[in-house]
Amino acid sequence: MNEQISERVGRLETDVAVMQSNYVRRDEFADLRTELRVGFAQVDTKFAQVEARIDRQTATLLKWMFASQLSVAALVVAVIKYL
Repeated sequence: MNEQISERVGRLETDVAVMQSNYVRRDEFADLRTELRVGFAQVDTKFAQVEARIDRQTATLLKWMFASQLSVAALVVAVIKYL
């Protein structure tokens, strides 16, 4: 009977040790959360940079379109005036 109890207790200790090694401790979880925050902050920064670049390109494109339309209008006026 004692052998059986010792064997069962030994298995139980092994199972508990395996469970403890598989579960995440609070400090490890806190480290993971910190790493995730840093990673998401970096991604947010990259998105902000891309959005700023898109805004600059859009502004440049609008300026060129306005200048082109103004040039075409001036060309039409010049053609009408000199014909």
